[in-house]
Amino acid sequence: MSTKGSAHSRFRRALDARNPTLVLAAAAELRRVELADALSICLVLLDARSPLYSRAAVRWQARLCLEARGMELGEAAFVLGGLEALGGEHGEAVALALAGLLEARGLSAAARVLARWGSFALRPGRAAPEHGDT
Repeated sequence: MSTKGSAHSRFRRALDARNPTLVLAAAAELRRVELADALSICLVLLDARSPLYSRAAVRWQARLCLEARGMELGEAAFVLGGLEALGGEHGEAVALALAGLLEARGLSAAARVLARWGSFALRPGRAAPEHGDT
């Protein structure tokens, strides 16, 4: 371990900085990126208006469908549409709706990531929430 801590600690610091380049570099050092952490990456990309957001969101939705056993077509479509709508005028409300679905599916950590993001309405100039238990 380096003097700056573990790969996971660097990843957490990068998420707190909300810098897409740092987040992606730190994530690349991890052995595995948990579903909630992958969602945090997506939200950093969204907030930065990164052209990478769209692909990242589709990959996250696909991973969700694989990990949330028994997900139905309507739920999958809702998630994908919601991820697209997060950057819109009602992004905060969409985040809370998606968080509700994730919570109902037993994905509490991912639900907290979205609920926190929606509550803080992270937009340029707003402070980032803590990522302590994602």
